[in-house]
Amino acid sequence: MNSLKKYNYYIFISTFTRNIIDIYSVIFLYQKDFSIKTIIYIYLLIYFLGTFISELSIRIGNKVGYKFILILSSIITSITFYIINKSTNIYLISLMLSLSIFTYHPIRHIYGIKLLKNNKQVGISLIYTYIAIFISSYFTISRINILYLTIISLISIIPIIFIKKEKYIINNSKPKLSIYKYNFFIFDQFRIIFLLLEPLYLYIISSTIKYVGIFNIIMTVSSIIYMYILSNKIDTRKYYKYINLFLTIILILKLNIISPNLLLVIAFFEGIGVKSNELVSTINLYHTNTPNEEYIILCEKIICLIRTVILSVIYLLPLSLKSILYLLIGGIFILSFTYKKNTLT
Repeated sequence: MNSLKKYNYYIFISTFTRNIIDIYSVIFLYQKDFSIKTIIYIYLLIYFLGTFISELSIRIGNKVGYKFILILSSIITSITFYIINKSTNIYLISLMLSLSIFTYHPIRHIYGIKLLKNNKQVGISLIYTYIAIFISSYFTISRINILYLTIISLISIIPIIFIKKEKYIINNSKPKLSIYKYNFFIFDQFRIIFLLLEPLYLYIISSTIKYVGIFNIIMTVSSIIYMYILSNKIDTRKYYKYINLFLTIILILKLNIISPNLLLVIAFFEGIGVKSNELVSTINLYHTNTPNEEYIILCEKIICLIRTVILSVIYLLPLSLKSILYLLIGGIFILSFTYKKNTLT
């Protein structure tokens, strides 16, 4: 079995628990009676710490082997579930979430740049991700026991153990990002933060995590349909501007719809817009002339700092959650006009 297959198996298992951390932790924090402002502050700390943790993860991984960082990440994630469940210390929660996230995603990007050679392989890897998200959303609805989440986090270690230890560095040249890439990375973070806060908005208007799970299941189904059917018929990169404008309209509609059932219809179209956007974002990150650790470190620093700045502004402004989401949609709208096809670092 080659490293790409092992990597995809790891992505499938790890995404199961990662999805619960990445999507539902904002709701878990709200259920602990943290205010929206406090939750914003927690994630501000998470991304600020991520600026340093991501670089340490990559540099240490380059010395000892990246797969060992992913093994450590799975262990940290299992501990993080316990901390979120038991602790009310916002600094401990922020630290553990940041460690869980940034010992995982930067290393995943390293593997992605090395192993995913073309759009088809990126698409297949995303399908593994979407199926895992579908399953984890179902188990979230069923209120899966924290012990099971801990065990599954540890099981994700198994496939990564069998990936050959090697240094995924092609050269040590210092990357210089184009103005285009800076612009894309800046405005793409508005999309990421919107997706971070969206589950909390859905939870508040529905008063149940079950509804959020159903919403995400529908989004995942439409994502899989897009990957299997529509992505082969639509040149996503060519029509990216229009796809992103479509997503912007869908998100504005969602914030103005009261009916929970109609919102679930919106979820289907949002899934297509979000995942086509995610595919372009992934390709944009992996499409570079300098695919080395310095490139990923630079990208991670930019991404974390931008998210920290955006969340700091949101934290300081006296805005309701709905107003915050409108502000983020404005950034997503601008993203429509930043993308350029076939642009390298």
